[in-house]
Amino acid sequence: MRCYIFDVDGTLTAPRKHIDSKFKTQFINWAKNKDLYIATGSDFIKTKQQLPQEALNVFKGIFCCMGNELRNSTGTIALKSNFMIPDDLNEDLERILVNSKYPIKTGTHVEFRTGMVNFSTVGRNASHAQRLEYTNWDSIHKERQSIADYINVNYPDLEASVGGSISIDIIEKGKDKGQVVSWLIDKGYNDIVFFGDRCVPGGNDWGIVRELEKSNIKHQWFNVEGPSYILPLLNVYK
Repeated sequence: MRCYIFDVDGTLTAPRKHIDSKFKTQFINWAKNKDLYIATGSDFIKTKQQLPQEALNVFKGIFCCMGNELRNSTGTIALKSNFMIPDDLNEDLERILVNSKYPIKTGTHVEFRTGMVNFSTVGRNASHAQRLEYTNWDSIHKERQSIADYINVNYPDLEASVGGSISIDIIEKGKDKGQVVSWLIDKGYNDIVFFGDRCVPGGNDWGIVRELEKSNIKHQWFNVEGPSYILPLLNVYK
């Protein structure tokens, strides 16, 4: 029995953008009679901002917040983590924000989500243009990876990974997107296909790839750069 897992940001949509209308129609038509799941670092509110209800309806389950929350397509919660951020990490993040060499700070730098913390030095209030500017700067200076490395060294019970285009995701060790794979296997799926945009170690899609590679089931995964990369791949899976 086969199922498909899709990341959202950078996969089904451009980062923090609505799904393209033409791609949405093609995707919904392709999804008929298939078992689909979302695995995103975002919360359900942000996911709904990017995917309209008609798109959400094709998914059997929506794993938000790195898999720490499971909802159905209408938003009803089925599973939820109770992770709380340690006080010393909160203080560390405030220090990192003050010491960041990136000059623009837009607000909402620490966001608490189910089972995780999302941290951004430019801030989640950044406009699309400001996000692009930060992403380009970070591609040179590697600030996000440096912050994630610091947290992983100094907080052995936590895991930090680069997520989206401007932030890092911080979770309890073992509570990354990889937990989605074990849940699906327990549900009887023995063939899983995954599409994500950060499938390398240090990226927040890596957990799914890691668990698929460890498993004994049939699987395939694709590291993509948005909807235009997905369509040709979907044609393989009629």
